[in-house]
Amino acid sequence: MIGYFSRQAVQLRAGNRGQATALFLVVAATLLVVVFASIRLHHVAVARVSTADSVDAIALSAATWEARCLNLIAALNDGAIQCFRVIRWTCVVWAALAVAAAFGFGAPAFAAYTREARRLIAGYWDTAHLLVSWSEKIRKAAPYLVLGEVAALSKQRNVAGILFPLNPRGPHDGKNTLELHLAPGAPISLAEAIAPISAVLNQLKRIRFLQNATKVVIALLDTALRGIVGTGKGPIRMLEPEKDFQDRQFVRFEGIHTVPDLPIPFLDEQGKRRVFEEATAQPYGGGSAQMTWRSRLTDRGKK
Repeated sequence: MIGYFSRQAVQLRAGNRGQATALFLVVAATLLVVVFASIRLHHVAVARVSTADSVDAIALSAATWEARCLNLIAALNDGAIQCFRVIRWTCVVWAALAVAAAFGFGAPAFAAYTREARRLIAGYWDTAHLLVSWSEKIRKAAPYLVLGEVAALSKQRNVAGILFPLNPRGPHDGKNTLELHLAPGAPISLAEAIAPISAVLNQLKRIRFLQNATKVVIALLDTALRGIVGTGKGPIRMLEPEKDFQDRQFVRFEGIHTVPDLPIPFLDEQGKRRVFEEATAQPYGGGSAQMTWRSRLTDRGKK
């Protein structure tokens, strides 16, 4: 009887050989699939973070170039303002010498300063016009600098995308044109700059009983001022931010990055996963003559 049961147990064990191996293979394959899928998801997550950083960097760099151009225009505007101040103070000194010469004091110094004042005023006024013309050229060149920076960074970071707005020279509507939204400000004329000496001349002409010294002073001033005003190039209009500048001046970059292939079996997702990201940035914080423009990322345009 005992031998019978022993033979039955041996037969049962013989029929179950290989079942543990099959179970092990199933469990191992499942674990491998889970591990490979986790590696793939982690790889995609890292790629998404890297793509987001790249898109942010591209948008911020584009806004930074706009801020740099705005700072340069502000510096040129400040230079034009300084030229205007030099002209005003030149006229103030000139007026003081004219009054002294009209009363018989320092006539030779007044005559010499009159010749020098004409040269100084004309030179500084021409310089102010030149600075303002340069600011207009910078405004026109700014979109192309932004596009060049975006193209270079996109190639460097391997992110394909498009910048909004894209057109560098479209209509000035604030929607589809990549430009600095600046407009000419209030005109500043040469007559305003030389107002101190013009006022003195008008006061001297009102004197009823003119002395010989006063007549000479008036004649010199008339001749000098006609020569200055006659060679003027028109009023100066410096570029200033438009009223809705903060709402219109922004750049948005939408980028696409294809996740690199991973030699992972069983998944067959090689080259099919793409990551889409976008970022918006804008310059802020400056003024028409304040060189304090900076750039920042904003939430505008986020999906």
